[in-house]
Order: sequence, then C-alpha cells, then structure tokens
Amino acid sequence: MDDSVLVDLDVEEPNCYLFQKGGVDTTGEASRPVPSVDSVKCTLCGKCGEVCEFHAIVVLPREVMVFEELCHGCGACSLFCPEDAISEKGHLVGDIVSTSGDAYDLLYGRLRVGEAMPTHLIREVRKHIPEGRQAVVDCPPGTSCAPVESIRGADLCILVTEPTPFGFHDLKLALGVTEKLKVRTAVFINKHGLPGPDIDSFCNDNGIPVIGRLPLDRDIAERYSRGELLTRVADHRRVFESLRDGIKEMLTT
Repeated sequence: MDDSVLVDLDVEEPNCYLFQKGGVDTTGEASRPVPSVDSVKCTLCGKCGEVCEFHAIVVLPREVMVFEELCHGCGACSLFCPEDAISEKGHLVGDIVSTSGDAYDLLYGRLRVGEAMPTHLIREVRKHIPEGRQAVVDCPPGTSCAPVESIRGADLCILVTEPTPFGFHDLKLALGVTEKLKVRTAVFINKHGLPGPDIDSFCNDNGIPVIGRLPLDRDIAERYSRGELLTRVADHRRVFESLRDGIKEMLTT
C-alpha cells in the first residue's frame, strides 16, 4: 500500500482534497452520451419513447423532447430507431481532478451542480486510476447506486460505522450490499465508546472482522474540523497504523 493513490468517489461532495497540502491540480472533463434527434429523418413514430425505461425522451405531435438529466446513456433509443434519426452527443457531467501532495496522491470527481446521477462520473474517475497502483477508495455513504458503483470489483471493503441506532441500521444495509456484490468486508467502528448498539457482538456473531476502533474524543473532532490529518498525531496514528496492517493481512490471506 506504500505506492497507493487515494480516490474520492463521493463525487457529489468530495472532501479528501481539504486535507491535501500542496500539489498542483490537473483537471479534465467527463461527459456521458445522450440522444440527439435529427428532425429531418425523424418521422415521430414514437419508438424511442417506448423503449426508454427512464422517460428521458418523449415524442410529441410535432417534435421529440429529450430530457438529458434523466438519460442514463443506455443507447436504446438510437438502437431501436427505425429511421436511424438518433445519434449521441456528450453531456458534461463533471470534472476529474488529480493532484500530488506532500502526504498522498489524490484522484477525485466533482459532479456538476444540477446533475442528478453520479454513477457515470464515478465510472469515469475509476478509469483514471493509475495502472499498477493500489487504490484506496473513499466511497459515498449509503446503499444507493453511487456507493454500489464505487464498491463494485473491490478487493476489500471497510464499512465505517458508529454505535448509534442510525449507524447500526445503515451498517446492516451496507453489509447486504457487499454480500450481493461478493466483496470481502470488514468493519471499522468510529466514535467507539458511545453508549449504543453493541457493534462488536453483532460482528462477532456474524463472522465479520472488526478491523479497528477510533475512540470518541473531542480532540479528534477539533483536529478534523481544522483539516488536520490524524495520522500526524502519535496517539491517533497508532489506530491507523493498526488499520493499515490489518488491511494488508486481509489482502494477503
């Protein structure tokens, strides 16, 4: 993991860059394909609207309307158009940013304001992970399409939770996702020491390794709010060194 790159796939609100000191950003644009209708060829037959599962294209009596924000770029409309009147054009969804800093190399996506679907940008960011380098991926929270796309194909997924009813509820949902994706999973407990659900016992009963615990500590919250890396504080660094060693062990067994 020494030659690893940090990849922030929480493209709707990336924040790993806040901890990056120094370095120069390299930014590129990412687009997804959306239909473009040739009004000369189009006979308004309605086939494109019929095959669109996402209601992104609607055939009216005198024109075809395309709702680019709803389009998933599946290509069904152009494939089934009997008049070959639909081609594809690029719809800008966001930026892909890479930077090298004094602590780590970072790659992340930045979704455009107003874009409803982050999954295409997530896929594009993943394509830019340098070949041959280990990627440590910061995934978006929850169990919707974005985290599923981020976790898919991973060697190991670390689910970060906390001993609260809300955290425990989401942990069980996330475990269901990693099980479906057949991704090996471990748990890291944040704010350990809070009175609440017994995460350790739950994981032990279900054969899920707990790979680390970060205690409830005001100093951690204050340092985080200032954008400081906890690994630079001796007491906190030991937690993450143990986490690193645990990940290495799981990846090699």
